[in-house]
Parts: sequence; C-alpha cells; structure tokens
Amino acid sequence: MMKYVVLFFAIAMGLTSCSVDNPVEQEVSKNNTDIQNYLKQRNLTYQSTVDGMYYSITSAGAASAPAVADLVTLHYKLTLLDGTFVDSTSKVAGQSKSIIFGVSQSLFSLPVSLMKAGDKGTFLLPSSLAFGANTFGNVPAYSVIKAEIEVVSVKNQADQITAMQSTYGFTAPEKTTSGLVFQKVVENPTGAAVTTGQMIKVNYTGRLGYGYIQTDATNKVVYDSKFGSGTLTFTAGAGQLIPGFEETVLKMKVGEKAKAILPYTIAYGAAGNSSIPGYSPLYFEIEVVSAQ
Repeated sequence: MMKYVVLFFAIAMGLTSCSVDNPVEQEVSKNNTDIQNYLKQRNLTYQSTVDGMYYSITSAGAASAPAVADLVTLHYKLTLLDGTFVDSTSKVAGQSKSIIFGVSQSLFSLPVSLMKAGDKGTFLLPSSLAFGANTFGNVPAYSVIKAEIEVVSVKNQADQITAMQSTYGFTAPEKTTSGLVFQKVVENPTGAAVTTGQMIKVNYTGRLGYGYIQTDATNKVVYDSKFGSGTLTFTAGAGQLIPGFEETVLKMKVGEKAKAILPYTIAYGAAGNSSIPGYSPLYFEIEVVSAQ
C-alpha cells in the first residue's frame, strides 16, 4: 500500500510543477504583451521576426546587406519603452559605433542584419535579444529595449584598408604581396638592417581600423581605438608574433620608425583574440630600438 501512496505523491508533485510557468517563459510572454500594447497605443504597424523583435525600416535603397567581416558603422539611441534613456552615439560630437558584422552577438546583430547602408530603423527588442536577465545601468532585468539605428556605412576589407590609409595619413605607401601597407616615418640609412634570427627590441602602438580617438564636449576621451602599446623583444622571423608585424620589422633598420596596416589575414585572422575582433585589419606604429 505504501508504494502506491508514494507513487501518488510523486505524480501529484510532477503535475504541480508542470502547472507552474517557467519564470523565463513568463518574461518572454510579458515582453511580447508590452510590445503589442506599445504598438497599439501608438497605432503603429511593425514587421516581426521569429525571435520576437518588431521593427520598421526606412530604406535608402542601397544594393546589399552587410556580409560577414564587413565593418558596419552606425548611430543609435537606446531607450526603454517608457522613454527612459539608456545609451546613444552623438552625431554632433562625431561619435559613432562600428562593429565587425557576423563576428560576435549583441543587441545590434539582428537589426543590422536587416539593414543596408543609409537605412534608418526602429526596433523593439525583447529582453532575450537585449540585456536578458541582467540589470544594466538604469535598465531593469528582462526589459524591452527600443533601438533607433541608422547605418552610416558598410565597408568590406579592401574599403576598410583604403579608409585607414586616409585616417592614419599614409602617402604613397609600399604594398606587399601579403597585403601589408607599409611606410617609413623616420629613416636611418646608416642603421643596421633587421635580419632573420636576430633578437629585436621595438617600441610599438597598435590600433583598430575603425576610429582613432573620440572625445566628448569637454574633450574627455570616450573611445580610443588603441588596443596595445609598449616594448617587445622577440626573435625576428621565428613566428613569435603575428605575421604582418614580423614582416614590417624585417623591412626596417635600427633607429627607424614606420607605420603599417595589416589585413586580418596577416594579423589575428578570422578568430581574433580577447581584445581584437575577428576579421580586423590593424594599424601599427613601430620603432626598432635594437637588433642583435
């Protein structure tokens, strides 16, 4: 008899647990209800995706959407549905956001995948596509985010490198078969040439291709594309550093300074690393201090 009593309670507990909604499912349902109410109150008709995002896009008529590895530059404004400000770029201050499309996921990933250069759109993102269960600044957990986005430009790798030459002031640079863009800034004709196998000491600064330094109205730096700087000691040609960096140094003499643009294929490749997104072309300033 006792085993039937135990079985009865096990079944009862199972039925009870199934009748209680999953908290996450409740939030998903609430997000959808909040979005539907927002649209109804404003008499708006938006398209929707299977992920639960609602959107309206004004097209500028560009030919194609971003492809993986393209650099997408955009302006945005994020708010809660009640209008509470979350974050934005600033056109007045010349501040924009750039992302390597298809490399990592963020709340911009899905909206941008539906846009082309010049397009403007408004997107209502459920929490599952935004900040989820996390509290972010003045954004409560499970909040719907309203994103107003304008895609300024979409550049492939070749376009990015051309733009970088302008940004970083290259004039008649040398371009090698690997894609390296190289130009000496300070020459030292009597310096010893760097050769394979030598122990090399260099000073360097490395920057991402998109943006240089952006400041706010008070001249405070709000974005710096520098990802690294300092002094390195390594054996030339031993494969201890990324290929494009070693190629650059092997074109120099002790006492010289140069600047170089490395396509992603001779930098950190499609995978990138913890601080550099995949498919990123890089800019370097390098000074050869010594070679032994």
